[in-house]
Amino acid sequence: MNKILICGVAGHLGVNLANCLLKNENNLVYGIDNFLCSSFSNISTLLKNERFFFLQQDLVDEINVKIDEIYFLAGCGDFSLYFDDKYKFCTNKLKSIENILKFSKIFGARLLYVTNFYLDYEFDDKYNSFNSLEKFIINLILDYSSINNTYAKIARVSNSYGPYFRFDDKRFIPAAIYSAFNNENIIIENDFCKYYTFSKDVSLGLINIMNNYLDKNIIDISSSNMHFDSDIAKLIISFTKSKSKVIKISNEIYYPKYTPDVNYLVSSLNFSCSTQILNGISKTVDFIKLSYFS
Repeated sequence: MNKILICGVAGHLGVNLANCLLKNENNLVYGIDNFLCSSFSNISTLLKNERFFFLQQDLVDEINVKIDEIYFLAGCGDFSLYFDDKYKFCTNKLKSIENILKFSKIFGARLLYVTNFYLDYEFDDKYNSFNSLEKFIINLILDYSSINNTYAKIARVSNSYGPYFRFDDKRFIPAAIYSAFNNENIIIENDFCKYYTFSKDVSLGLINIMNNYLDKNIIDISSSNMHFDSDIAKLIISFTKSKSKVIKISNEIYYPKYTPDVNYLVSSLNFSCSTQILNGISKTVDFIKLSYFS
């Protein structure tokens, strides 16, 4: 049996990844989470699966299970704790990475670190320390892997969305859906154009990267299409049949300063993120409606 560890399993990406991995009957999935920025309700269905094992602990604590693969998704995308105490967030994440690197070396486990540091946050100085930390962590992981002859890759994920967002998530898509269901206007201060990527596509991309030996160390998982936040908001209002309106405070629009390399996974593994925005938003709206507004 293949023993797999998901760090941050109760987050929206962690749950989707666990569901995908458990479809393979040869996988045993171990999930770690401390619920500081995730929801216990997200793993309620997973706990009914006899091949899923939950470890409620911090990542700085010792892990007493021999693992073959590690997906590190902890703290990916949700910044509520970052703004509560930036110093504590950064130091805890560094300690967690140190522990996971040592753990992966001891058991020879393959490590895939998931980040989105280069995406939405280039336009605002308040994310500088986070971006600097992520860049340092990525270099640290790759250097450690090279020195110790372990397997480690970095997956850069652009603006993931989908089922299993928690109720108070402040990211644009879940926040806009909650506003729409409450018939509150969706306020857009700056109209960003983003590469939105559906969570199931992200999960399948991560599994493909983990299961294949690739010659590239940093690999993008992203939709190939960009969408404006204002257009997403209008789509959400349509799906929720809301009385909300889209209020744009500024007429300025912002395009991403990066272009994800979606061609690498296509050419290497014949994999692409195929979920169209209409389908992805529809599924996200349906999940939030069922979970919080039924």
